[in-house]
Amino acid sequence: MSQKLKWIAVMVIVISCLWIPESGLSQSINWKSYADGILLSKQKNKKVFLHFMTDWCGYCKKMDLLTFSDERVIQFLNDHFVSIKVDGDRETQIRDSYKVTGYPDNRFLGNNRKQINRLPGFIQQDSFLFYLEYIHTDSYKTMSPMEYYKSR
Repeated sequence: MSQKLKWIAVMVIVISCLWIPESGLSQSINWKSYADGILLSKQKNKKVFLHFMTDWCGYCKKMDLLTFSDERVIQFLNDHFVSIKVDGDRETQIRDSYKVTGYPDNRFLGNNRKQINRLPGFIQQDSFLFYLEYIHTDSYKTMSPMEYYKSR
């Protein structure tokens, strides 16, 4: 291969690595503060996903890295829930009002802001997506998670 062709091949590879189509841009969860999220939930009549975390929590970081970076999870949360992230070390009044004792701690609140379900600890992407669907479809009102799983 001539020197010129090698240079062109290298440039094509470099340019293709740098070019990202607009549709391929990674999105992220539209996190809200507690006050803003509760208000938005009332305005949009949406359920709330409430995530308690801290900066020092290893499993919180793992959830950010794996679960909350999954495109399916991001899309589902942004489409169907108001997502609120609460730092348990900084927002102690909110943490105490929900009686959070460990991290991460994940809650689902209904349109009336009452707790529907609680999922403490780290949750893998697929399991989390299952619970998002279970809560969003209101299946929690008529069946257990296992019954919902079997009915799918």
